[in-house]
Amino acid sequence: MIGDTTYDIQMALAAQVGAIGVSWGNHPAAELKAAGAHRLVDRLEDVLHAARDLTTPALTP
Repeated sequence: MIGDTTYDIQMALAAQVGAIGVSWGNHPAAELKAAGAHRLVDRLEDVLHAARDLTTPALTP
């Protein structure tokens, strides 16, 4: 879930999916982090990278 409000982050956490907060929206980045965002991004170019980080399974040896 990608969102710009604490409500978006709370919804993602309730749905048990990754939560990416974007700092250029309605709620400040600090509030998104406090709400539990897994990642915060400041630029549109970083959204895809953050989404890949959250959805790519970690490699196990």
